[in-house]
Amino acid sequence: MFKLLFKNMKPKNWVAVIAIFLLTFGEVFFMMQIVNYISLLTSAVQASREKGVAEIWWYGLYMVICAILMAVIEIIIRYVASAAASSSVTMIRQKMYERVNKFAISDFASFSTESLITRTTNDMQNVHLAWLTFLKTAFLAPIVMIWSIVLLAQFANTSLTIVTSVWLVILVVAVIVLLAMVTPKYKIVQKLTDQLNVASRENLTGVRVVRAFNAETYQENKFDKVNTSFTKVQIFAGRVLSFFTPFVMMVMMGLSLSILWASAYVLNGMEMEAAMQAFSTTNAFVMLASQIIMSFILMVTLIVIWPRASVSAKRITEVITHEVSVLDPANPVSFKEEGTIEFKNVGFAYPGADKEAVSDISFKVKKGESIAFIGATGSGKTTIINMIPRMADCTRGEVLVDGVNVKNVTQSDLRDRIGYAPQRGFLFAGNIRENIAFKDPDMTLTDVRWAAEIADADGFVMKKRNEYDSPVAQGGSNFSGGQKQRLCIARAVATKPEILIFDDSFSALDYKTDKTVRGRITEQLPGTTRVIIAQRVGTIMDADQIVVLDNGKMVGIGKHYDLVRNCPVYQEIALSQLSKEELGL
Repeated sequence: MFKLLFKNMKPKNWVAVIAIFLLTFGEVFFMMQIVNYISLLTSAVQASREKGVAEIWWYGLYMVICAILMAVIEIIIRYVASAAASSSVTMIRQKMYERVNKFAISDFASFSTESLITRTTNDMQNVHLAWLTFLKTAFLAPIVMIWSIVLLAQFANTSLTIVTSVWLVILVVAVIVLLAMVTPKYKIVQKLTDQLNVASRENLTGVRVVRAFNAETYQENKFDKVNTSFTKVQIFAGRVLSFFTPFVMMVMMGLSLSILWASAYVLNGMEMEAAMQAFSTTNAFVMLASQIIMSFILMVTLIVIWPRASVSAKRITEVITHEVSVLDPANPVSFKEEGTIEFKNVGFAYPGADKEAVSDISFKVKKGESIAFIGATGSGKTTIINMIPRMADCTRGEVLVDGVNVKNVTQSDLRDRIGYAPQRGFLFAGNIRENIAFKDPDMTLTDVRWAAEIADADGFVMKKRNEYDSPVAQGGSNFSGGQKQRLCIARAVATKPEILIFDDSFSALDYKTDKTVRGRITEQLPGTTRVIIAQRVGTIMDADQIVVLDNGKMVGIGKHYDLVRNCPVYQEIALSQLSKEELGL
């Protein structure tokens, strides 16, 4: 955990830590002054008959001043600690977010979405709490303890020292047993938190399916199983920790009583004056011993929090230090062409897979042309187009865009040339205009409407009360599937990219709208290269090239007219959708 925090601390955070350390000395100094004045006050009470009560008032005034100064210093320490802890954790959270944003598709295989959410929220909160507690107590506890021990040593009272040591040993043993019982449970808690997030997110995102199949009870039972396991672990840890505070109070009371009991033997038989002096020493000894116990309690509070925070810190570090599979080159090159795509004997295998998902893929597309991919589910269509914007890197062969290998240019430069409409229409929370102008927030409303008209979205947008300022719920849940796809297509064409990628982006559109949108794209963006994945033959019939895939391999490439006659796989797909007469067979 320290490694994670120290690597992500700004210079001002280090200044804050040093300031807290120095301020703690001041707080402890005034704390010990109060203990000293209490001892002097006891002596003053003894001598009050001779000197009056003026001295007692002065000691009381000094104690009040010391208490006020202690309170002021404590407030400053807590303020500085809170600011420093929040600043450090904010930087770590930002670094984690930026790292996740750089993940390629293969990198997400190492972390589930739910786990990444837990690590960004729950785990980060655990680290923040532990670091804040550390800054507030880690300096105070040892300084008070050491200072108190030094003062106790001045009394040179063997019997009282032995009594104090015995109770401290009992407390230490209890803490060791406590940590041995609780620490392993914290590791389980974090894993169960991930599972709770999985169950919750799955139920929320699939709520329509759950209700359609009347599977509410089934989902509730799944959640209840994880929730019960989580609760049992939490209850166990809570029960163990519930014994700690009463036990510590027992130790404190036992220590005080033991010191007083041991002192009774010393005081017994003494003259009144000597007994009062000895009692003053005993009183100071009790207070100093209590300070040691309280310091120990502060340290134990931190120790109890630390194991869970350490588990969380390890999980956060795993994300931050994860080696991203797609990296920018050290010496990026410039593009040589415009709007061209070429695959040279490309193969791709997912991490840990026994064989390639796609193999020996080769084709070339010129500027302004269109290429389409068709094949059965799982044939590798999306895998192929993901390699164009470097969502994943090929494991064999070369992928060239605008005449250069995509691995030799920066990802930002590459993706600036590409517009992408995903298979599953996804919209961001905000409004319609912000979603269409996602790549260029400064885009004018005229350009936004131009893109929406191409995607045949302007009609339904203008019917809304606030038109392009109409709200969009998270994920676009307040739009139909076809509306979401059209808005995603508008977002892709809005910046007039060199290359447009449509990952089955016309599937939710009726055939008429599909044809209208494709026609407008061809008309309005004649120089743009189009890459299309589709399941409908009617969507790709007009493509300049059609690549037919089967089990990750190319089994045909050419125009529709040739493939429908010469490629059995394409012919089978085409005949399952259209008649021979419609296909011209």
